[in-house]
Amino acid sequence: MSTLTVRYFASLREQLGVDRETVPVPADGASLAELLERLAALHDESAIAALTGPGVRIAVDDELVDGDPGQLAPGTVVAFLPPVTGG
Repeated sequence: MSTLTVRYFASLREQLGVDRETVPVPADGASLAELLERLAALHDESAIAALTGPGVRIAVDDELVDGDPGQLAPGTVVAFLPPVTGG
């Protein structure tokens, strides 16, 4: 089985308790929904709710994506970035 690297930043990193993890995926990759299912098996519901919450951005291989990033190939780095607050 192949893997993806998932990175978490700022408050998401604090909530999940890790800054990165390696997630197994099939050799042909995984969709974002499939990745979230795999992450749900590793973390509690509130963590997954945080990853899919309003304002959370996703970057695939250091490029921000809008909407569904499509099939995520093995070796891809997926980053979850929380909303930015100003002050």
